[in-house]
Amino acid sequence: MQKQSFRHLPLTYRPYDFPASFPVLAFLGNYWSNAVTVPEFLHFHNGIEIGCCIDGSGRLCCRDSDCFDYRSGDYSIIFPQIPHTTVSGSSPSAWEYLYVEPRLFFQEDCCDCDSLWQFFYIPQKLPVIIKKKEFPVLHLFISRLFQEFHGKKTLYQRAVHGLLTALCAEMNRLTLTSAVGGSSPEEPASAYFYICSALSYIYEHYKEPISIQSLSAHCCISESHFRRLFKQVVGISPLEYIQHYRIRQACHLIYLNREPINVIAQQTGYRSLSSFNRQFQQYMHSSPTCYRKEHLLAPVQNEVLSYEDNATKHIFQI
Repeated sequence: MQKQSFRHLPLTYRPYDFPASFPVLAFLGNYWSNAVTVPEFLHFHNGIEIGCCIDGSGRLCCRDSDCFDYRSGDYSIIFPQIPHTTVSGSSPSAWEYLYVEPRLFFQEDCCDCDSLWQFFYIPQKLPVIIKKKEFPVLHLFISRLFQEFHGKKTLYQRAVHGLLTALCAEMNRLTLTSAVGGSSPEEPASAYFYICSALSYIYEHYKEPISIQSLSAHCCISESHFRRLFKQVVGISPLEYIQHYRIRQACHLIYLNREPINVIAQQTGYRSLSSFNRQFQQYMHSSPTCYRKEHLLAPVQNEVLSYEDNATKHIFQI
């Protein structure tokens, strides 16, 4: 892993339209070639990105100053709303991708669905690049996922559901133990329970004023303990997380292009347009008005916005 700053780069939002019945998209075959050597911007998605490097090498770079080396045979996992880009090495690298909308995917037949999908909205730490020697269990699950989509045998969707659930459980174990530590297995579980409760509250009430006091009261712990626990598990402060979440929701509303900017500001919990503009500029490195003009009205080459797009429908293997 190499260190390099990408915080200065502008961000763009690349959403995908997920079918509600089976919210997984598979981009298979030799269609996705990454020839970028110097990134001009980072992008983020509304779903989990699971990548398979089928040829070449390079680095996968995230906004938080991390670049992870990859080569043929490696897999990648990028959580929703994590800004990133893939930078190829001496020659272009080829990838296949799976995209999953976690909230839709885990909402039906799992009694613990809230903690499953919320896990993917905690800023990602490790792992990002999945190498067989380092993470053999994760590597096996992801390998089987791609095999299921390539084969599409009877009941493959059932198999995909089971593999993704197992993948999620294994990533929970790795990341929670790393983030929280503790001498007993109850400590990470307890911390995660509190944070999931806080995240649920944020997702339901982000359009309203939210105080740290109200969040800690919702979790039934002291404000100081809540702040410390949230930063320990999530990696940023509760206030930073709320602001980031609101801006990401605003990006989706701007993408839909149905409301003026001042209305979107109100719909995402900002009391004033100036406050919204300031936060948006700080996170996206662009004003909301410029972002709408530059990133939404201008066509983006090689971007697929929906599996129903007839011009690119043939590359989706659903």
